[in-house]
Amino acid sequence: MPVPGGPPPPAARPYTGLLGALHHCVSAGNASDAVSVLPTLARAGLRAPFPLLSSLARLLLLNRAAPSFPSLASRLLLYVRIAGLKRLVPCSTQLADQLLSLHFLLGRPGDARRLFVKMPRPSLHSYNAMLVGYARLSLAGPAAEVFAAMPHRDLVSYNSAILAFARGGEALGAVALYPDLRNKSPSLGYSYHTFLALLVACAELMDGELARQLHAHLTLLGFLADVNIASSLLGVYRKCGCVDDAGKLFDEMPMKHLQMWTTVVCGYAEDGQLVAARQLFDQMPDRNIISWNALIEGYVHHGQPVEALHMFQHLMMEGLEPNQFTFGSCLSACAAMRSLEHGQQIHGRLLRTGLDSSVMIINSLIGMYSKCCYLAAAKQVFSLRGRKIRGAVLWNEMLSALCHHGHAEEAIELFVQMIQERQKPDTDTFLLVLTACWYCNLVEEGIQFFDLMTGRYGIVPEQNHYLIMVDLVSHTPSHDRVVEWIKSSPFGFSKRVWETLVGNCTIHKNTKLLDKVEEQLAELDCPK
Repeated sequence: MPVPGGPPPPAARPYTGLLGALHHCVSAGNASDAVSVLPTLARAGLRAPFPLLSSLARLLLLNRAAPSFPSLASRLLLYVRIAGLKRLVPCSTQLADQLLSLHFLLGRPGDARRLFVKMPRPSLHSYNAMLVGYARLSLAGPAAEVFAAMPHRDLVSYNSAILAFARGGEALGAVALYPDLRNKSPSLGYSYHTFLALLVACAELMDGELARQLHAHLTLLGFLADVNIASSLLGVYRKCGCVDDAGKLFDEMPMKHLQMWTTVVCGYAEDGQLVAARQLFDQMPDRNIISWNALIEGYVHHGQPVEALHMFQHLMMEGLEPNQFTFGSCLSACAAMRSLEHGQQIHGRLLRTGLDSSVMIINSLIGMYSKCCYLAAAKQVFSLRGRKIRGAVLWNEMLSALCHHGHAEEAIELFVQMIQERQKPDTDTFLLVLTACWYCNLVEEGIQFFDLMTGRYGIVPEQNHYLIMVDLVSHTPSHDRVVEWIKSSPFGFSKRVWETLVGNCTIHKNTKLLDKVEEQLAELDCPK
């Protein structure tokens, strides 16, 4: 303290030169110019003081939503390393705490962890920075370790841990932390963030009864007056399939914003309560594309494709811009109606809007043309768009279209091309190509493809793969390993499957295999 009547304390030494320029940029709130000074500082062998670097880090954190944030934050962390400050930073708790947050925002939890363990005296804020970061990245395990090691906890600690557990696959653990907070640390109370985190856990568990209990608790504590809490609870009810509960809560809300309207409309549409969904939709003071899409998809999914296309016409008349989900649902409606004319009209709109290049749309176009019996158009769409996209989804759709129209040999050729182009098949791909082999009675090729699936691609066969192979190999007497191969499968084939195999062997006059199958049936009837 200054002595009364004595001289004033000496002023902090002003920064000069490059450090002065850095200080000026930070004080002016110009993060970009401040970071641009750092390389010059490094070349000059100058180390910026920790308080100045901490102020710069804080400025970056305040502007974390800016597009330039990842680049600027990375450059600050690079300067800390090349200026030889990395081993010194842990001793400055204030700066270290800021850098922990930067590491997490850049998606570098490992770097944050390495810095944290080197801090000799981490503060409560340091521990919380770790928990907040792990919650952001949905990392429950590391969050649990940090939470357990904390010498002291505050409400931020509990809220962040609950959220990290909820997002990271430990929703039950998240829910269990709330009574721990209330019973062991009642003085900490609870907040808006506590209940938002609990609602995330409830949604992950998809537990309707738990949602109702939390609803009652929120009502008792007066938190349902908060629009975000109420909206989140509506979303939980929707995810749990408790649409009527969502409707009751919605009716009780004095203030209803657009997200609430949309959530309840989506819930009713998904549940097949299309009359209620349409009534609520018509009452909406404002509508977004999500609510339109929900109703259109609801009509398609619940067998009313004509009404779905009527809704699409209304959407266009109101001057709204449909997105890929709108068009995807409309193409599904055209496929359900087998209406090639409507499908081609939708395709034309897609070409004009430039939305015809996404995987979902290409997939929907191939499926629509296939179901409308225009296989040539499906092939054209796949050839022009689908072959260029990596992944099995579009190849599977084209294989399915070829099999559906009886072009099994062409499907097998396409599968071979898929392998040659180094596209990676999945379990559905192999089921389709094995089905194609069954259509063509290509037993050897089917067994080769089955071995390819299990050997080269390491895909574990499902029961449908075994069933199609059982049917296929029963067409030939040349495979002595058939019975043992079937018996070694992880699925316990029922007596009915063996009886079906007897029928196939009889039809195809496969007497050698028939004898073995009858022996197996006898063992099932009279087990040893």
